[in-house]
Amino acid sequence: MLIIGSFLSGCSTTSELFREPPKDEAVNVEYSVIYYIHADADYLYHDADGEPVQGNSQVLDTALRVATEASSGQVFIFYQQSEKKFMGLFPRKKSKLYHFTNGELTTQLKYRHSDKGEDFLATEAMLYEQYRTHSGNDQRNYFLYFGHEIPDDEGINYHRTLPDIAVNTRSFSEGIQKFLVTDEQRFDLVVLSTCNNGTPVMADHLIPFTDILLASPQNLHLSHIDSKSLDLMESDPGISSIQIAHSMADQTFQRMQNEIQTAITLTVYDLEMVQEYKNLLYDFTSKYEALDSLQYFSDNVDCNQVEFFNDQTFKKGVKTWYTPARFGRRSLTPSHSGWGCKPVIENEQDL
Repeated sequence: MLIIGSFLSGCSTTSELFREPPKDEAVNVEYSVIYYIHADADYLYHDADGEPVQGNSQVLDTALRVATEASSGQVFIFYQQSEKKFMGLFPRKKSKLYHFTNGELTTQLKYRHSDKGEDFLATEAMLYEQYRTHSGNDQRNYFLYFGHEIPDDEGINYHRTLPDIAVNTRSFSEGIQKFLVTDEQRFDLVVLSTCNNGTPVMADHLIPFTDILLASPQNLHLSHIDSKSLDLMESDPGISSIQIAHSMADQTFQRMQNEIQTAITLTVYDLEMVQEYKNLLYDFTSKYEALDSLQYFSDNVDCNQVEFFNDQTFKKGVKTWYTPARFGRRSLTPSHSGWGCKPVIENEQDL
C-alpha cells in the first residue's frame, strides 16, 4: 500500500507527494549517491543546433534515469528551485527531493528553506538524515553538485531567491560533510559540475574527507558533467571510484568536443595522492592570493601561467582531459596543468 501525503499548511516546510511505507525486511544498500542540482538561477544555454536548453532540467532527467537503475544503492536527488512567495505573501515549496532505494522511488516531496540565512545545505542534510535508508553495510558515498561556480569567499546572492545563504568554498565543504553519518565516513567521489572549481583552494578544503574529485579548472560553458557512468557500479560492482571518475570525464569530454569550439578542461584529482604535497599546494595558494591584482570575477586560467607554480610538483595524482580553443590567442596551447587560478592583471604581476 502506498502512502500519499500532503501537508499544505503555510507553516510546514515540506509536502510529501509520495512515500512508500518502511519494509519489514532489512534493505541492502551498497552505495549512496547524492545529487544536488541548483536551479535557482539562469542556466539557459543553446545546443549545437542552436536550440535553447535549460541545463538543470536535463541534469534532472539523467539523475532520475541513474536512480531507477541503481538496484544496489540509494539515490537522493535535491532539485533546488526558486522560492518566491505566492502573491508576495504565502511561502511556496518549489524545491524537490526524490529518494530512490534499490531502483524504486520511496519518497518524493517538495520543500522550502524556513531559515533564509541558514548554513548552505543545512535543510538538504536534515532531509537526507530523515529519509535515508539505514544499512549495516560499509557503503560507498558519492556527491554530485551541478550549478554555477562556487566562489572562494562571500557567495552572497548565489541563490536568486535566497540571497542570504552564503555559497562559497568553505560553506560548500562544511555543508557536504553533514551528509557523512559518522566521522570515519568519507566521500569516495565528489563531482563538481561547475565552472572554475578545479583549484588548489577547493582541493585543500575537500582533502580531509574526500578520496577523488572530478572538476573543471576553467569554464564549463554552461554544459554539465555526464553522470551516466554511475551505472558501472551495477554492471561492475568492483569498479573503483577513480575508474568511475575517469569514465565520467571521458564521456563528457567526447560529447563536448562535438558541441563546442572553446577550450575544454576536465580534471580528476586523486586527493589521497595530492595530500602528499598538500603543504606545498597551500603555500602556493597563500602566496598567490596575496597578490593585489587578481581578477576574482574572471574565468580561471591555467595555474601554470603563474611564474612560481611548479607544474612538476603539482602533477602527481592529477589526470586532465584538455583541448584548446579552436581560435584565439591560446588556441596553440598544447597542454594544461589541471589546476585553475584566477588571472592576474597583465603588467601588474610582480613575481
